[in-house]
Order: sequence, then structure tokens, then C-alpha cells
Amino acid sequence: MMGLCYCCSLVTLRIFYLIAVVIMNFQALLVTLVGIVGSAPISDKLDIMNKDTIAQAHSLINKILQDIPTTHADWINSKSLTLGDSKTRLELEFLKKDMYIPSAPVLQNISSMETCLANITKGLQLHLNLLEEISKANMLAQTDQVKDLQAEIQELLDLIEELQNQAGFDPSKQASDEQSQTPEHDLAKHLTSEYMTQVAAHLTLQQLQDFSCDILRSILSMTSSMAENPNTVQLCVNAAGL
Repeated sequence: MMGLCYCCSLVTLRIFYLIAVVIMNFQALLVTLVGIVGSAPISDKLDIMNKDTIAQAHSLINKILQDIPTTHADWINSKSLTLGDSKTRLELEFLKKDMYIPSAPVLQNISSMETCLANITKGLQLHLNLLEEISKANMLAQTDQVKDLQAEIQELLDLIEELQNQAGFDPSKQASDEQSQTPEHDLAKHLTSEYMTQVAAHLTLQQLQDFSCDILRSILSMTSSMAENPNTVQLCVNAAGL
């Protein structure tokens, strides 16, 4: 009788063990499935993004690239500050560091659509903040070109956030992530003269042009059906110093 009870106990323990193994395997499978969904291929994300929104973003980044040189010419009168000039870049690099102008987020060699879009929004917000700080210094003329450029950047920022929502990414979650926070700057205290303010404006517009070229490449990678404007291609070639 005791032997029978012992055998029953062993069978019961074995059943509970098998149940526990099944539950653990199910949980592991569930985690794996969640991971697969969260890291869905870029092509899958593109399928649920509105193509009209992508086209609007493409058109707007082209407009921004065309308007940056016009804004630069209208806002900055110093002949030593030439947009896209490699020599000027090298000469002013130390001033960029001294003025604590943050670098734009990296967009190249990013395989994650979520990270790419998050970095675009972070970079756009950074340049909006810098342009606003320079405008508030009241050292340079408040031209319509500058205001129009700021409005275009804000509109593009709204479109990218719309794409994030369409792809199922949470912009608010990205904003709370330390890595996706807009870099802080301390530019205002360096805008002590008209020339230094022009330098800051030049550095900001130069970096914005470079960053906009990266945005253009990122948007073009989302679809192969868009023909590129040769004017903006040349602007990006010039910006790269090629």
C-alpha cells in the first residue's frame, strides 16, 4: 500500500514538473513573439506608413534644403562665412565647440526604423531650438526667410512624428528615453556681438544643411519610387564638400 502511494506521489510530481516546463516554454515563446513583432522588418513598417505622409516629408525636406542657402545669404553678411566651404568648416570647428553647439544625431548606418525616426525628430528639435535662441538675441535682422525656415522645420517635425505613430512607435516614450532627449546647449551667453551671432547662425545653418541631407537619404530609403530633385542632390554634394 505504501509502495502504491509512493508511486502515485512520483507520478503526481512528474505531472506538475511537466506542467511547469510547458508553462515556461510558453512564456519563452511569448517573449520571442513580442520581440519579433517589436523588431519587425523595415519593409513591414513601410507597408503601414501612409505613402502620402512620406511624400509630404520628402517634398518638405527638399524645400528646406533649397531655403537654407537663401536664409544664410539673407541673415549673414560676413563674407568669411561661406556655406558648404570645407576651409571655413575647419577654421570654425573650434568655435563650435567653444560655443557648445551640439552635434546633430547620427542617421547613417542605422538599421532600426524606430531609431532613425527618433533621431530625425531629435535633430529637427535641436535646430529649431538653436535658431530660436539666435533669433532671440536680437543681434541679427528678423527676416521672413528665417521665420519661414523655422516653420518648415516644425512642419517636417510634425510629419515625422505622424510617421512614428503610423508605424506604431510611441514618440512620447522616445522622448522619455535619455538617449533620445534633445541635446542641451548653452548658446545664449556666447552671442555677445553681431559677428559671434553670425558665426553661431552660420554653424547652425551649416549643420542643419548636413543633417537635412541625411534626412533626405533616410526618406529616400523608405521608397524607391520617388525621383529625386537634381537641385537638392547638388546641394548635398556641395554640403559634403565634394
